[in-house]
Amino acid sequence: MISISGDAHSWQERGIEDKEQFLAVNWCGYQRLQTRSLSRNREHGRVDFQLIYVTGGKGRFRFLNETIEVPSGSLVVYTPGQPQHYSYQAEDGTEVYWIHFTGYSAYDYLQQFGLLKQPVHTVGMIDEVTALFKKIIQELNSHRPLGNHMVNAYLLEMLTLLGRRLQTAEEPGAQGRHPDINQMIAFIHEKYSDSLSISELAGECSLSVFRFIHKFKEVTGMTPMKYITEIRINEAKKLLSESSLHVKEIAAVVGYDNPLYFSRIFRSTVGIPPSEYKKQFQ
Repeated sequence: MISISGDAHSWQERGIEDKEQFLAVNWCGYQRLQTRSLSRNREHGRVDFQLIYVTGGKGRFRFLNETIEVPSGSLVVYTPGQPQHYSYQAEDGTEVYWIHFTGYSAYDYLQQFGLLKQPVHTVGMIDEVTALFKKIIQELNSHRPLGNHMVNAYLLEMLTLLGRRLQTAEEPGAQGRHPDINQMIAFIHEKYSDSLSISELAGECSLSVFRFIHKFKEVTGMTPMKYITEIRINEAKKLLSESSLHVKEIAAVVGYDNPLYFSRIFRSTVGIPPSEYKKQFQ
């Protein structure tokens, strides 16, 4: 398992409650399951808030007496005192970002942004949100002056982005979460490297291509092809940074038969060619 975290306090399993600050980050981290599974069982929950952003694979979460599979692109919200029972299986390749926070305005912000309507939200892959998680972890580990104010600002920006995504999906005429679309999201995460036909995905939902694209964008904030491209490029970035595979091999692994086309898509998305990106980690 790859695990990276940053902390504002020494770890406390029950968390920390702070009513003196309007918003305060306690801990933040990233986990990627590779060889062993992970489970958490907190019958009485914690005294702080927790967000879990699933960015790869899937997790299993139990709410009341029901266990559900939560796919990539989902956000799980835990409030103080709420029981926490969840697990990640190594074979699923689960990847998550998580953050614990407190403060006298935390509840109000979450409620205002629509994050308390249900425990699990489909928000899709939001690069700005994962970037903010990384910034918070880095800031917590750097211990620079005024670092607590910086991480709190990052957290507020993150909550705002997530709230905007949810409220966009709830605009008049939008139906928000759609079970068939959510199934297709999970399917795409499993089969992203295959040649996926939008018309076939639409057919699986019994929707026209136009309606499928429209509904998919309501749920994720982007078109199906852009969503697939983001998954492929994110996986390519992991392989470029962690493996010894050549660019041509990585292109094939993530679903591009033409390495030149892959390089062009990668550069337009990331800003630099994949070969240059790989050099940063050698």
